[in-house]
Amino acid sequence: MTEKIHCIYTGNTRVEIKTDNVKDILHTAHDGEKEFVTPGDMLIAALGACTLTMMSVVAEKAGETLNGTKIELTPVFGKNLSGLQEVALHIIFPKGLTEQTRQKCLAAAEACPVHKSLNQNIRFSLTAR
Repeated sequence: MTEKIHCIYTGNTRVEIKTDNVKDILHTAHDGEKEFVTPGDMLIAALGACTLTMMSVVAEKAGETLNGTKIELTPVFGKNLSGLQEVALHIIFPKGLTEQTRQKCLAAAEACPVHKSLNQNIRFSLTAR
């Protein structure tokens, strides 16, 4: 993991983010342009990426792969910038995954460190096919 992340406000509701080797831009306002990802989008994407990683470790230990597995995440943010209220995660597993590994992966999804780091008042729902 990167030791430091640098954020620089560059004007027009844009923030440049830099790590040791990566540079990107966040669009910090909801003004309809949708040119860049927002901080909320990045938070939800981090949850999805972490969840997929946790599940992939479980699958690999079982001798299976999750290549091609997808997560559709639907966030619900409160009105007036009151924060994240709810996240629905829908996992789409690849065909051929055993039911036993599938169940272990679903259990691992709830152990994601990003999920555990979020406010406990946020409601989560998890579905899969």
